[in-house]
Amino acid sequence: MNKKPMVWVLRTTAVLFLLAVLGQAVLAGQFVTGDTGFLEMHDVNSTVVAAASIFWVVASLVLRAPLRMTLVGVAAFLATGAQIGLGHGRDLGLHIPLGVALLGAGITLISLSFAYRLEPK
Repeated sequence: MNKKPMVWVLRTTAVLFLLAVLGQAVLAGQFVTGDTGFLEMHDVNSTVVAAASIFWVVASLVLRAPLRMTLVGVAAFLATGAQIGLGHGRDLGLHIPLGVALLGAGITLISLSFAYRLEPK
C-alpha cells in the first residue's frame, strides 16, 4: 500500500486544524463586538476543529506513526471536546485559555506532520 497520500492527509488535517482554531478566535472576536450571528458560525467551526483532529488520529494510525503522534492527536481531540462543552456551558474562564492551548496543539500537529517521514523501502 502506498502510504504517501496518507502523509498528505496527516499534513492537510494539521493545517486545517490550526486554521480552524485561528478562525475560532476571529469568530469569537466578532461575536464579542455584538454581532451574535458569529456565535453560530463559531459553533459550526468547532465541528471542523474536532473533525480535523479525528482525521489526524486516523491518518497517524494508518501510517503506524510513532505513538506520540497519535497521542497528540487524541489529546487535541479530547481538548476540542472539552472546549466545545465549556463553550456551550458559557464557562469562558476555562474556554478561552483552552482555546489558546489548542492553538499550541495545532502548531504541534503541523510540526509533527511535516517532520514525519516514511521509512525507505
